[in-house]
Amino acid sequence: MKILVINNEGGNIDIEKKVILDNVKNCALEVKYVNSTDVKATRKEVIDADAVIAVNVDFDRETLETMEKCKIIATQTIGFDTIDIKAATELGIAVTNNPSYCVEEVAAHTVALALACNRNLSVYNQITRKKIWNADEVYTYGEMHRISESTLGVVGLGNIGKRVIKIMQAMGMKAIGYDPFVEAEEFEKIGVKKVDTLEEIFSQSDIITLHTPLNEKTKNMVSMPLLKLMKKTAVLINAARGGIVNETDLYKALSEEMFAGLGTDVINDEKTFETPLYELERALITPHIAYYTEEALDECRRVSAEQVVQVIEDNKKPEHLVNKDVKI
Repeated sequence: MKILVINNEGGNIDIEKKVILDNVKNCALEVKYVNSTDVKATRKEVIDADAVIAVNVDFDRETLETMEKCKIIATQTIGFDTIDIKAATELGIAVTNNPSYCVEEVAAHTVALALACNRNLSVYNQITRKKIWNADEVYTYGEMHRISESTLGVVGLGNIGKRVIKIMQAMGMKAIGYDPFVEAEEFEKIGVKKVDTLEEIFSQSDIITLHTPLNEKTKNMVSMPLLKLMKKTAVLINAARGGIVNETDLYKALSEEMFAGLGTDVINDEKTFETPLYELERALITPHIAYYTEEALDECRRVSAEQVVQVIEDNKKPEHLVNKDVKI
């Protein structure tokens, strides 16, 4: 049986190997590392794979149709938008994700971006290097308001969204939230006012944070009609997926100072890393690193390997199955 670990992150698969070799006893195993995220190169490798553990690898229908032996693709991330879920389900390939991966890390990064934007740190860092210290001049770079008298608007009340709320509530913020898949009782439990529309989030909030997956329904979910509703002093934080926000509209809105600042860990094009947002001093951009701590990386590798074991050794549906209708 052949199990592939595919990514471009260095080739150390000791954790995956240990979990799989310690727990799979019913067959001979080859656990192999493939250093690539290129679809065509990957296609050549996966033809005879029984299971795949992957990070940021595109599995389109054409690739999946070549994987006649494959029982499971275990992505090591929370998101699974690089995999054609419909095709995988039709072909009998289980797809798993890692829903608890890097919750603490992404929440902390989101809060860090929010506070940095709220306190205008990116701009202040730039102007200080130009020796602009006079308070009257500094004031011209934007108003500030107390966190404890501000409203947090959260889009998506999954694990990360709820962790962000908890941290910001501890700083005195009032929170409102939008998530059509979460019942009102759940909002009440965590002290969040449930709103029924994104328009309410964008018009009422001082800090807006996005925590939704990228799919057909959420692609370009945030565009000019919502951005126009933001307060002039509000900031927008995205540590989810770049494609959730229409980047052309985002650039126009921020360059025209429709709102005060952007903190983002993601952009639309993370293959060439090109974005007009680089031009804007009020855009604080980090390199899709919100997930990172050494502890989070170790945990995600262990959990993804456990999903493989549950399928190939235990012959059961894995704990973190995405395509619930798949016949394994």
